[in-house]
Amino acid sequence: MVSWRVPVVLLVLVGALASVGYAVFPRDAARNCCIVALPEKQPAADAPGAAGWVWPEGVPGWKAGETVGDVNVSGVQPIELQPAQVDAARAGLDSSDVRVVQAMRPGRDGALAILAAPLANYAKPAPTCLGAMLQGDTPVRWFCPTPRELAPAHVLVVAARTRANPTLTVVGVARGDVDRVVLTGVSPGISVLYQRSATWGQFALGIDAPSSASLLVYGHGKLLETVRLALKPGQQRSFR
Repeated sequence: MVSWRVPVVLLVLVGALASVGYAVFPRDAARNCCIVALPEKQPAADAPGAAGWVWPEGVPGWKAGETVGDVNVSGVQPIELQPAQVDAARAGLDSSDVRVVQAMRPGRDGALAILAAPLANYAKPAPTCLGAMLQGDTPVRWFCPTPRELAPAHVLVVAARTRANPTLTVVGVARGDVDRVVLTGVSPGISVLYQRSATWGQFALGIDAPSSASLLVYGHGKLLETVRLALKPGQQRSFR
């Protein structure tokens, strides 16, 4: 039986290339892949607090199933976002405009993703809220740029560690005043997950990493925060 799982080296390439406007996507079960040039995007405003979660072009992200060329750059199928849309509606968001900022599929239990949607029934431009989507049937948690939710956070991250091996999958998005995100415990050549550029601020990586792995979040020449990714095999959670 042919395995469909994306090899670790491919996941590493996804994280490395996404920050410069390219991404690698699996094409079929034989593990063929392609490199896709993504259109440039504008990151969130270079500001602390709630202002740093405002994108100049509005709500960031791809529509589920959206393609560039013939490649689904959203990383998910529309049916996979239906539960997230229900959770968005319950949270007072516009469920018809749920988008995928970044997604990665570590295994057969579904995708890890950072989602985005605007508040419903709100004067335009409506504030953007972000969703943390874990694998399986876990409800999507939505966070809006308020003092108790996104405003004080430098990053929003979902992460999972596989049961069978030490592979750690990290998917996230950075606030606008963040200029670099580094993963500790891995080779320096692939440790930089994100550098501020012509993207929405998203990053993703799947790699063998020690249980002590952390994210170092930098902005304007200083360390802003350390996010400790303390996950046991088979665990997943969101961090902010």
